[in-house]
Amino acid sequence: MKKTTFLILILCLLVPTETLAQADVMKSISQIKRDNSYLYAEATMKDLTEAINGAKAILEITVGDWVRTTSKDEGIELCIAKAKEHCLQIQTRRGEYYRAFVYVRKSDIMPVTDKSEIVVFQIPQSSAAVESVRTDDGVEETVVPAKPITLSADEQAMARITSFYDIEPFINRLKGENRIERYGKYATMPQTALCHLFVYDKQGRVVAALRNDNGRQTNLATLREDDVKNYKNCGAIWFQLKQ
Repeated sequence: MKKTTFLILILCLLVPTETLAQADVMKSISQIKRDNSYLYAEATMKDLTEAINGAKAILEITVGDWVRTTSKDEGIELCIAKAKEHCLQIQTRRGEYYRAFVYVRKSDIMPVTDKSEIVVFQIPQSSAAVESVRTDDGVEETVVPAKPITLSADEQAMARITSFYDIEPFINRLKGENRIERYGKYATMPQTALCHLFVYDKQGRVVAALRNDNGRQTNLATLREDDVKNYKNCGAIWFQLKQ
């Protein structure tokens, strides 16, 4: 499909949305920074692609430095390649500038022997038991533990897609492997089924990759509860994998 057709499709698939709460995104970034089981980097630039590439370049240096101080037996280039394969990203705005925040689990780069470093992100649920944690400024806060969120290999690949034009090759690969049950524009998405969707803006940037499970949607990059309606003036494409 040619790019002109994609641009027409973008205009046809626009859905009314609300603005995503910036506080939730910043909270996710702050949580990752405090978590010793992750390595991260960020860059702020006027162009989104440059910000993403800049953050990833910094992350490569960070990974290299960490590997040197952690293990002399593990090849640095191999670990950097693993980081590229498994890194996730969060995109925010600072006025006219784009902020790209990229991160990767240390356990995805090399095996972790210190089990205390392994932490799974959680989505708050009101029905869970509560516990207290100490914030950076020493204040005790009550938080709600929840069911751990894990991503499949396909979902990790989805979270790394940043361009609308990369969606079709991704779906075509799954179709070629005979793993797609059905797919389509957002208006035809089954609300009560397990499926996934890409959300993109008018410039062709993928602003979110979501898992829809019986009407409840999870952001695959932040691992937090989300909704396609949080993204104003954006379109969405969904697909369902065969069980």
